[in-house]
Amino acid sequence: MEYLLDVRFEDKTYNALIHLVTTLTAQSNQEAQIFVDELIDGFKRRNITVLQGTYTRIDHDPVFSSRQYEYYKFCLKRATATVKIEQFIFENPNQTKSLIDNLTERLLNGESSTAWIGNKYNIPVRVIDKETRNQIVGEFFFQNIEHLIPKNNSSSE
Repeated sequence: MEYLLDVRFEDKTYNALIHLVTTLTAQSNQEAQIFVDELIDGFKRRNITVLQGTYTRIDHDPVFSSRQYEYYKFCLKRATATVKIEQFIFENPNQTKSLIDNLTERLLNGESSTAWIGNKYNIPVRVIDKETRNQIVGEFFFQNIEHLIPKNNSSSE
């Protein structure tokens, strides 16, 4: 299943408004929902306020899919910077804590403090100054999001 993810958020560090549009694939609606929830948790850990966020399945109707891809391409043309999303996979991550806090806590508790590194994505985003509405370009904007993914206990290593 293919989805279009459309998220608008406020980064208080940069005093900026950010618009992220990307596609994602998932095996089911539930998997897509979990993925998006984990990603939103990553934004929250960075003190980023999600103002609006939707994900819509786009592969069920060719006309709808075509229109959504037009919108996606339009957003890509307007992008001024990128958000780097790094995936880390380990058992039962606490989504309110950063990767280092999760692993340190596990180490101190004598638990496995190993995380597998997943994919890294640089997603184009449009960034504007919250007050002036002037564009902020990549040389002046850097955002790195840790996407903590629970390891599937039934999968083999």
